[in-house]
Amino acid sequence: MNHTILYSGSEVMVLAVKNILEENQIPFIVRDDIESAIGAGYGALGKAVNILVEEQDLARAQALLKENDIHE
Repeated sequence: MNHTILYSGSEVMVLAVKNILEENQIPFIVRDDIESAIGAGYGALGKAVNILVEEQDLARAQALLKENDIHE
Protein backbone atom coordinates (compact mmCIF):
# COMPACT_ATOMS: atom_id res chain seq x y z
CA MET A 1 0.00 0.00 0.00
CA ASN A 2 1.64 3.18 -1.23
CA HIS A 3 0.09 6.43 -0.11
CA THR A 4 0.33 9.76 -1.90
CA ILE A 5 -0.48 13.25 -0.65
CA LEU A 6 -3.85 14.26 -2.03
CA TYR A 7 -4.24 17.56 -0.23
CA SER A 8 -2.23 19.88 2.00
CA GLY A 9 -3.86 22.78 3.76
CA SER A 10 -5.35 24.22 6.89
CA GLU A 11 -7.14 22.15 9.49
CA VAL A 12 -10.48 23.67 8.45
CA MET A 13 -10.10 22.77 4.78
CA VAL A 14 -8.86 19.31 5.67
CA LEU A 15 -12.18 18.71 7.48
CA ALA A 16 -14.03 19.38 4.21
CA VAL A 17 -11.75 17.01 2.30
CA LYS A 18 -12.19 14.31 4.95
CA ASN A 19 -15.98 14.59 4.68
CA ILE A 20 -15.88 14.17 0.90
CA LEU A 21 -13.61 11.13 1.13
CA GLU A 22 -15.72 9.53 3.87
CA GLU A 23 -18.94 10.08 1.89
CA ASN A 24 -17.33 8.31 -1.07
CA GLN A 25 -15.75 5.55 1.01
CA ILE A 26 -12.18 6.41 0.04
CA PRO A 27 -9.76 5.44 2.82
CA PHE A 28 -7.28 8.13 3.86
CA ILE A 29 -4.62 9.05 6.40
CA VAL A 30 -4.33 12.46 8.04
CA ARG A 31 -0.80 13.61 8.81
CA ASP A 32 -0.96 16.66 11.05
CA ASP A 33 2.45 18.30 11.12
CA ILE A 34 1.03 21.18 13.20
CA GLU A 35 0.13 18.90 16.11
CA SER A 36 3.41 17.04 15.76
CA ALA A 37 5.39 20.28 15.91
CA ILE A 38 3.46 21.54 18.93
CA GLY A 39 3.95 18.23 20.73
CA ALA A 40 7.68 18.49 20.12
CA GLY A 41 7.80 22.10 21.33
CA TYR A 42 8.20 23.73 17.92
CA GLY A 43 5.98 25.85 15.74
CA ALA A 44 4.76 25.02 12.26
CA LEU A 45 3.92 27.33 9.39
CA GLY A 46 2.13 26.90 6.13
CA LYS A 47 0.14 23.97 4.85
CA ALA A 48 0.99 21.57 7.61
CA VAL A 49 -2.00 19.20 7.54
CA ASN A 50 -1.87 16.56 4.82
CA ILE A 51 -4.35 13.99 3.60
CA LEU A 52 -2.88 10.90 2.00
CA VAL A 53 -4.75 8.32 -0.07
CA GLU A 54 -3.69 5.07 -1.66
CA GLU A 55 -2.28 5.51 -5.15
CA GLN A 56 -5.11 3.47 -6.65
CA ASP A 57 -7.68 5.96 -5.24
CA LEU A 58 -5.78 9.14 -6.12
CA ALA A 59 -7.43 9.96 -9.48
CA ARG A 60 -10.93 9.40 -8.11
CA ALA A 61 -10.20 11.49 -5.01
CA GLN A 62 -8.71 14.32 -7.10
CA ALA A 63 -11.80 14.34 -9.31
CA LEU A 64 -14.05 14.61 -6.24
CA LEU A 65 -12.07 17.57 -4.91
CA LYS A 66 -12.28 19.27 -8.30
CA GLU A 67 -16.06 18.70 -8.44
CA ASN A 68 -16.36 20.34 -5.02
CA ASP A 69 -14.06 23.24 -5.99
CA ILE A 70 -11.45 22.37 -3.38
CA HIS A 71 -7.86 23.08 -4.32
CA GLU A 72 -4.66 23.87 -2.49
